[in-house]
Amino acid sequence: MREENLVVFKGTVDGIIVFIDPKADFEIVLQHFKAKLEESKKFFKGTKVSVRFKGRVLSEREQGKLLEILTNQESIHISFIHPFEGEIKEEKTEMLWVREQLRSFEGSMTHFHYGIVRSGHHIEYRGNVVVLGDVNPGGLISAGGNVIILGALKGKVCAGLDEKVPHPFIVSTSMAPIQIGIRSVIAKAPEGDAEALYRKSENGPLIAYLQDGQIYMDQIDLKTLNHMLK
Repeated sequence: MREENLVVFKGTVDGIIVFIDPKADFEIVLQHFKAKLEESKKFFKGTKVSVRFKGRVLSEREQGKLLEILTNQESIHISFIHPFEGEIKEEKTEMLWVREQLRSFEGSMTHFHYGIVRSGHHIEYRGNVVVLGDVNPGGLISAGGNVIILGALKGKVCAGLDEKVPHPFIVSTSMAPIQIGIRSVIAKAPEGDAEALYRKSENGPLIAYLQDGQIYMDQIDLKTLNHMLK
């Protein structure tokens, strides 16, 4: 396939279908995807669009890379992202407890928010909350369960308001919150620490969790998850 056709955007009534070459190197695909987003902004300026990916079976890592690009771009206003087709699971054994909790009765209800949580916007839900976008300063999320943010957390988040959720947590791909809370414990970021948290996020998503009455924030790894399960 010609290189300019590795990623093809096709407009629909309510959005975009993104056709991805099934054999091309994925890093090259990402470059073309970014370029196509920039090229398409003049066609979709001022409108909300849905996005559907087709043509390639994507692993969870690849899905995450595409979603990260979508949430960090400002060219197109994304209103909805359709489920990926033919997902390949890349489960890590240390994350199985998170999966089981999300499948449990307490964690089975999840609210998905597509786009930026802007200043003055409050998302309140009795289950889990997943945000595909940033939480800006002045934005607030209150969840009975867990909070997962596929973007930058710069506002306020409170998780675990439902006492039935056994190990509430907050995950974000980039963390520099004004304030986070888990259960009744509140933690505010010390002034000047935002840059240090951003640098820490470069090594992977961060998770905030409650242990011995205090909120800890670490890279997601087996050691951290074991501490949470004690």
